[in-house]
Amino acid sequence: MIPLRFSTDADFGAVRALLAAHDFTDSGLCARMGVASIYDVQIRGAAHTVATSADGLDVLRQLFIDCAPVEDAVAVAHLGTDGVALLARLGLLIHDGGTMRATMLLYPNGSLYLVSDLPPGAAPAGDGAGADAVYPALTSSVRVFLSTLPHGDGARYLELCSGTGVAALLAAQQGAARAVAVDITERSTRVAEFNARLNAVALDARQGDLYDPVAGEQFDCIVAHPPYVPAAAQQFIFRDGGADGEQISRAIVARAPEFLAVGGILHVTCLVTARRNAPPRQRVREMLGDAADAFDVALLENGVSDQYAHFVKQLVAASPEEVPGMLSQLRLFNSLQVERVELVTIVARRHGEARPGFAVATPRNADTRWPEVAWLLQMHAFLMLGDRALDRLLEARPRLSPHVQLDLSYRFVPADDERWVPSGGMLTVPYPLVSKVSVDAGDAAFFASCDGSRTFAQIMAQLQAEGKLPADLAPRSYMTPLASLVALGVLETDLLPFPRRSA
Repeated sequence: MIPLRFSTDADFGAVRALLAAHDFTDSGLCARMGVASIYDVQIRGAAHTVATSADGLDVLRQLFIDCAPVEDAVAVAHLGTDGVALLARLGLLIHDGGTMRATMLLYPNGSLYLVSDLPPGAAPAGDGAGADAVYPALTSSVRVFLSTLPHGDGARYLELCSGTGVAALLAAQQGAARAVAVDITERSTRVAEFNARLNAVALDARQGDLYDPVAGEQFDCIVAHPPYVPAAAQQFIFRDGGADGEQISRAIVARAPEFLAVGGILHVTCLVTARRNAPPRQRVREMLGDAADAFDVALLENGVSDQYAHFVKQLVAASPEEVPGMLSQLRLFNSLQVERVELVTIVARRHGEARPGFAVATPRNADTRWPEVAWLLQMHAFLMLGDRALDRLLEARPRLSPHVQLDLSYRFVPADDERWVPSGGMLTVPYPLVSKVSVDAGDAAFFASCDGSRTFAQIMAQLQAEGKLPADLAPRSYMTPLASLVALGVLETDLLPFPRRSA
């Protein structure tokens, strides 16, 4: 049974005030624990030693982050009799002899307060979660998922595999027209409802299998951070994603065309396998089925996993009973011709235009947020105009990205005037996309001349006048490679300027 109790709005408001009063916030916890981000906070697991506390922030951290018991008298001294009683009334604390123990994790996440299940071994007897445990929204993968979410303002927002409901809750805070959180387990549904009350936001939490609870409805944003760990048998609902890890995310992508409105965004952070002659971006388009051309797809690459090393590690630690299932899973990967496993965020936009969709893949970095992703989609949709895009770019004013770095290579030329001669180089661009472009010394000089004062057409005319370009070079032929550099973020134009760098 879930230990949480749904009390009055006044009690939930009092809890928020109590936590804020003791600086139980992102900044307060990070400063106290000496970490840079709330996602660097380590959940301690089962701490059985009674903690000593200097103030209310210490007490809250020890109870709800360290999972450590705190003496009744110490908790009352720092949180007050009413504060302790309030937390107990909501089912967040229980008396255990002469100490207080947390029944759930409780932590800040940006503008939200969230509860989720304690780690294995830390829950009081009878209150522990099993296969339906609600996973904490404090992991690096959750951070990646949340970092590029579309803004919820005015949107009909659906979060699938919602767990704590963190994405739907953020959308509701941002002014979503409607925020719906769906999870297959009753436990997660109840936790999402509790978190909505805790944050005083309107959330519609529903229990069911993926889209079933929203049959017949349409949404502007569908987001999900589904279970994606390859597993021969399901042990934890929040973690295991079928034999190839794609079972749930594949179903989310495949049915999205039924529920996503024109102009809407699908955003899924998951695992996708790269298979022989089938890279992930191709496979995601195939998941969309007959509706693939109605979508523009961007794959944000979050990292590559060596799945076979993972299998070896699992086999070494496995019991004799587990080995056959793992070997069967390894054989499946071989039969599917899996070459690597990529952690990605799938972003698919239903473009609603009379053209085929595109699919691009790009690495993300710590600065990648939704404005950068939206710029990427807008840029590639613009380039789908073909010659019309080239003609419009010809009249745009290019400027070398202020974020670019040039690394030149030199070769030694033995001669009377022995000297080093530039032999090539690499332009590295970290923003708005992560990209690298091979260049030579002449390219570098050209890029430096792009200062935003002249159009591509004017630069072309000057280069032709100087004899550096053929006089009969067609403007579109000149613009074709330059359009690629604009798309990569090497050159910025006044036609499609970069987004303002996100905080």
